[in-house]
Amino acid sequence: MKREKIKWWGLILLVILFVASGFALRAADDEDEDEDENENPKSSQSAVTTTSKNVETIILGDSDGDGIIDKDDPHPNIGEIYIVADDNRNGIVDKFEK
Repeated sequence: MKREKIKWWGLILLVILFVASGFALRAADDEDEDEDENENPKSSQSAVTTTSKNVETIILGDSDGDGIIDKDDPHPNIGEIYIVADDNRNGIVDKFEK
């Protein structure tokens, strides 16, 4: 019975400390903002800066999904992994012959 009471009181104490620390942090942030406002008084002259940003999305086709866009791909409908060279026609890929 005593252990359960100690657990409950400990839990209540933790919740109270958590809430109190949240209030303390908010108060410290508010004081920092007040100090910043006092350090930088608004002047009668202000500069206006205008910026703009343009984002353009271009979708390039890759029909075979090999990572090479169709306009640069010599074989746009066949993945480059499936294309092999066998110039001497012996049935062995030239890449693996020496």
